[in-house]
Amino acid sequence: MKRCLALLLALALTLTLCACAKNDAPPSSETEAPTEPSEPLAVKGDGFGLSYLPEFGLNPFTCNSTVNRAVFSLLYESLFVVSNQFRAEPMLCESFAVSEDGRTYTYTLLSDVTFSDGSAMTAQDAVASITAARSSKLYSGRLSHVTSAYALDTLRFAVTLNATYENFSLMLDVPIVKADTVEADSPIGTGPYALAGAQIRRNSNWWQEREPAAKVEVIPLTAVQTPNELRDNFEFGGTDLVYCDPNAAASVGYRCDFEVWEVPTTVLHYLGFNLKSGPFTSETLRTAVTYMLDRESIANSFYGGFALPTVLPCSPDSDLYDMQLAGKYAYDLPRFQAAVNNSGVETSEEAPGVFLVCSDDPTRVAVAEALIETFRQCGLYLRLKSVSANAYRSALSSGGYDVYLGEVRLTANFDLAEFFSSNGNLNYGGISDSALTQLCSAALENSGNYPELCTKILESAPICPVVFKSYAIYVTRGKLSSITPAVDCLFHNSATARTLSDADRTYEQTEPSDTPTEE
Repeated sequence: MKRCLALLLALALTLTLCACAKNDAPPSSETEAPTEPSEPLAVKGDGFGLSYLPEFGLNPFTCNSTVNRAVFSLLYESLFVVSNQFRAEPMLCESFAVSEDGRTYTYTLLSDVTFSDGSAMTAQDAVASITAARSSKLYSGRLSHVTSAYALDTLRFAVTLNATYENFSLMLDVPIVKADTVEADSPIGTGPYALAGAQIRRNSNWWQEREPAAKVEVIPLTAVQTPNELRDNFEFGGTDLVYCDPNAAASVGYRCDFEVWEVPTTVLHYLGFNLKSGPFTSETLRTAVTYMLDRESIANSFYGGFALPTVLPCSPDSDLYDMQLAGKYAYDLPRFQAAVNNSGVETSEEAPGVFLVCSDDPTRVAVAEALIETFRQCGLYLRLKSVSANAYRSALSSGGYDVYLGEVRLTANFDLAEFFSSNGNLNYGGISDSALTQLCSAALENSGNYPELCTKILESAPICPVVFKSYAIYVTRGKLSSITPAVDCLFHNSATARTLSDADRTYEQTEPSDTPTEE
């Protein structure tokens, strides 16, 4: 029996989201048009519960559990939120300015923000949080260009960079916590709820003017140890929301009545090539691979619609995506067939090339098997090498493959430097192209240069994008309404979004009384 409507949860955190509600499992490939919420985020029923994995803790700088990040969305807030269009939208930031050379950003915090213990948020807290994020595996990549962060006064702080960076604020969707708690098991945040034992309780000191949760005072937390325990809690009522990869084995097949919302990500699945040996040393062959990829069918058949087909290495929802350019490289299997014939590359069933994939991801294995068959139909023979994560990484490092199906979480500005720099962490194929390296830097400095970078990638094909994955929020049917999840911000209301501009580049750096140092 459905429970009566009772609870209001105005978990309206302050950034934009554009989410697409989907129907029951299994996920459908058909997506409803996004709708603007007309009312605060509502929790319906006589209770609302969440699960978490104690093994990973509740420190947002060290926890890599997707399950626990649902809790984080209620405990912590960030300077900016990455919207569904991959724009930086302010949450705790009042304003910012950029130096003439694009290497110093100064930020001014909102003046009325308090932590859940009632203390005021200051620039020192922001600096401490950014510093903690820089040393965290979860955030260090996006903050790799930061050389220093330091407070200017109570509400202003500066961040200096080692390169000109047009959209650095996109990198500051990191949680802001009280400075002296950054290393605690559960730091003190500014969100609408605060941890209280085995539950999270409404934060009476929440700085927002509106009610955070007019009726929902307490959300119980259930500790789980395994995916099966999480499944049982969701199916039998102890947990009302699960945030997950909908294509993971542990995330499918729920036998209860629920709704699903799609959450955008920057997780790219792509084909990478061995450029030092084997059939894909042929540029003719590599550049034609994009034409053999029926990305729409791949997204629907293997990802259940929870993926965005992409020709370019940036999300189709991003302002960086050039639809006209992508359209020139649409699915055209005969064109690939002709390229195979003209490449001079020969493989045989007796001596096939190697298609490497990580066996820990059943979706990628299934996609690889389908692509191997398409290659075979076009006269190019490959054999599947499906190995564990450790063996997969070892094979990538040693060059034990001809082509691989990879996965990488990119930054929200879709920086590709790690693919193309000579010592890049993602440069497995031995890419050596100074023009690509320079174009990556130019795109970082000015996003208007990004189409030129994409054109170069399509023309030489060191990598071949396939899809951007989406994650999902599974919610007990009737429990939530008016949610439009953004990137890593599950409870968000677009109706309250603010916008800031970095167009004014007249900021002249104010030197603090002491030489800036890392804190």
